[in-house]
Amino acid sequence: MAFGSFAIRSQILFMRQAYLLLITCLCSYGLSAQGTTPWTLEKAVNHALENNLQVKRLDNFAEIARLNLQQAQNGRLPTANGSSNVGAQFGRTIDPTTNEFNAQTIGFQGYQLNAGVTLYNGGLIKNNLRQAEFNLAAAEMDAKVTGNNIGLQVANSYLTIVLLKEQLTNSRAQLQLTDDQLSNTDRLINAGALPAAQRFDLVAQKAANERAIVELENQVLTSILGLRILLEVDFEQEFTVSTPELNPSEEQLFETFNVNEIYAAARNVQPTVLAAELRRDAAETGIEIAKSGLRPTVSLFGSLSTNFSTVARDFTNPDLTGIEIVQGPAIPVVINGEDATLAEFGASGSPTFPKLGYFNQLNRNFGQSLGMSLNVPIYSQGRNKINVQRAQVQKLNAVLDIEQADNQLRNDVELALANLRGARQTYRAAEASQEAAQAAYDNAQRRFRAGAANSLDLVTATNRLEQAQTEFTRTKYQLIFNRQVIKFYLGQGFSLN
Repeated sequence: MAFGSFAIRSQILFMRQAYLLLITCLCSYGLSAQGTTPWTLEKAVNHALENNLQVKRLDNFAEIARLNLQQAQNGRLPTANGSSNVGAQFGRTIDPTTNEFNAQTIGFQGYQLNAGVTLYNGGLIKNNLRQAEFNLAAAEMDAKVTGNNIGLQVANSYLTIVLLKEQLTNSRAQLQLTDDQLSNTDRLINAGALPAAQRFDLVAQKAANERAIVELENQVLTSILGLRILLEVDFEQEFTVSTPELNPSEEQLFETFNVNEIYAAARNVQPTVLAAELRRDAAETGIEIAKSGLRPTVSLFGSLSTNFSTVARDFTNPDLTGIEIVQGPAIPVVINGEDATLAEFGASGSPTFPKLGYFNQLNRNFGQSLGMSLNVPIYSQGRNKINVQRAQVQKLNAVLDIEQADNQLRNDVELALANLRGARQTYRAAEASQEAAQAAYDNAQRRFRAGAANSLDLVTATNRLEQAQTEFTRTKYQLIFNRQVIKFYLGQGFSLN
């Protein structure tokens, strides 16, 4: 028996050293302003909503929907495009300034500015904008759904840590009680009132208490690590969980709830059904978007343009230098019965025309246009009609999604109330079991002190009491969590108040 006790103590010592080493490696790399304050449930939930990767991903989807909405709003604005081209033509080409064919090399450059605005396109712009608004609201609801799920996970993990801490406190108190019993037994043995064998069961019980403490310490550490991962907390940051005083009254624990009232409240505040309804509205708007393909489109357009050519000449300013006027031979003629002579004059050489400057060309070739276009769909291989039918089917699916989300919400509320009723019954049973175990332990302790019971009877009563206390603590926290779930469906958030 002594060797077994020594082996158990050696194993416990090794486990404690390993535990302390793990604590040092994971939780003692430094301090931060956020880590120095113990984390409450509200702080943990808010941090998860801001930093959890799943929530961030859904927030990014909402941001994409917000950008799509901005793009749909910009669809009401006109469009404008500017362009320029520069190049050279070789061989027999058309002069862009005179539209004449010339066998020469011509360099050219042009500028164009085009603008247009849609006046009517069958309601496409308006309905695109409405659909983008619905999609944005639905994306925001999706982010809230994920946030609520993460919040419930955080609340469950948080309460698990608090439960384990309370069980650890009870186990340490139980160890102290066993130490006191062993000390009293040793005094009675030394006084000759009890045989030496009476202490062996208590020594084994003490070793079992120490082992339970080490196991609970490890469970607390593991649960804290799980919560850190859920919260995306840096492992180099100190992290401690606040242990609130959770002693709700009987009136609070056994507060009555009506399933229809909870469902009606959840229907108004929970984002699951709201997101499905928004997608139904978006799908309904999609039908009008598809129908716009069957309607005419009216748009207004305008353009500005000009160009430059390296062979352009200024024909309004000819150069006459080098031209000589020459008189031809006299020709006799009769004018009004009288003889006379006429002479022809000609010019030697030909005039030249200077090149027209770059900016002068741009100014002279500047042109403008303004017009309106009408596009009427006549036949498009049935695409527009099929698009309308496809949009109608998508709306039917969206309606089914609402019904499914509504049924799921109703089932969740019913299940939450069933779990709450079950937790209350379990809590009452555990409470009665703890009271009975406490009475049995008190009786065994009195009988042991009077010498009417041995140490095995006392250890057995102690173990039963410890199990009853552990079960009572577990059922109490389970009841608190199930009650918190009901509060969540009522839209009261995550709080342990």
